[in-house]
Amino acid sequence: MIGDYKGNVRNKVVTALLQAYLDTLDYDGMKSILREAGLLELKDQRSIDQEQQIDFFSFKKIISAQNCLLFECNDLLFEIGRKFSFYLFPFGKGFEESINEITELIDTKWDVQILEQNAEHVTIHVRNCIFCSEIGISCDLFKGFLVHTLEKTLTSDERVVYESQNEDPHDPDHNTFTINLKIEKKNK
Repeated sequence: MIGDYKGNVRNKVVTALLQAYLDTLDYDGMKSILREAGLLELKDQRSIDQEQQIDFFSFKKIISAQNCLLFECNDLLFEIGRKFSFYLFPFGKGFEESINEITELIDTKWDVQILEQNAEHVTIHVRNCIFCSEIGISCDLFKGFLVHTLEKTLTSDERVVYESQNEDPHDPDHNTFTINLKIEKKNK
């Protein structure tokens, strides 16, 4: 891994991500990612104080291992992102509050801003997304996180569909993007 990996990540984030792996990939899948990252000792992360933190470099090793082992598994990464949203922010937290909190929980050089928000759509700008910063990696995990985080604030007859610019994962700046989340009524 090449780059500047200064910062810290709260254990709450790591635990939520590991639980999303466990739900989506089962125990062996989660262990494979941790083994690839050289952090197998984190497999029992649930017993660690959630307010403590790990260094961003270690967290980035987990994300890089995930991206290596799940390369081109876009739907699977999107689903992991949806589950990550659920475990990080259970029901009852507002969308804007969740967006602000994730940028505080993962304290490094990245930013997520809500550019526009109304009853029909939300426009979000993500700068230096930490989940897709490697060349060749799309940002389906974080898009799944954003979609589900917004869906949790809606009624049961609404859903979220998203649009984002065509991303070229081979462009070094592909980890800075804008995404439009549209709120629609579900078809009955």
